[in-house]
Amino acid sequence: MEPKRRKTDETASAINRHVLTGLAHMASQQLGWDDDMRRQMQHDKTGKGSLRDMTDNELLDWCWHLKRLGAQIGIPHPPRKGGKRWDRPSTRQLGEIEQLALQMGWTYGLDDERLTKFIQHTATVDNVRFLMQWQATNVITGLRRWLQQIREKTVGVHGNAPIASPTEQP
Repeated sequence: MEPKRRKTDETASAINRHVLTGLAHMASQQLGWDDDMRRQMQHDKTGKGSLRDMTDNELLDWCWHLKRLGAQIGIPHPPRKGGKRWDRPSTRQLGEIEQLALQMGWTYGLDDERLTKFIQHTATVDNVRFLMQWQATNVITGLRRWLQQIREKTVGVHGNAPIASPTEQP
């Protein structure tokens, strides 16, 4: 005999579209996106320019995507399980790779051609989809180091002052 389910169990798993839509708008504002940028990013990620056109699961995935990009929102549902294997990169790793790519100025995130070239050079795979977990770690480390080198060149190692050349030092 199957145990009885409480009425609250069924309602707890229902997705509240109004809440998720509001969270998606709030998250895009936190990320500094205007309406056009949000719609473009939505279209690139889900193929739909409007939150209203998304299914419940697509809307939930979109909110988790925004959270991985750094938005401070509280999503009332856990992320969906994508059937990922243990040796594939975690969603946290993919989110960090995408965030680092955006920091590099690569506006298409995981789909950016420059990131794909970097992954081909670093991990010797054709696309981010084919990364293994350990290769994703190498890509993250490489992107972090590259960003740090760029920052050091523009700001200098010693705070805001540029590095003095050897001839200028006493």
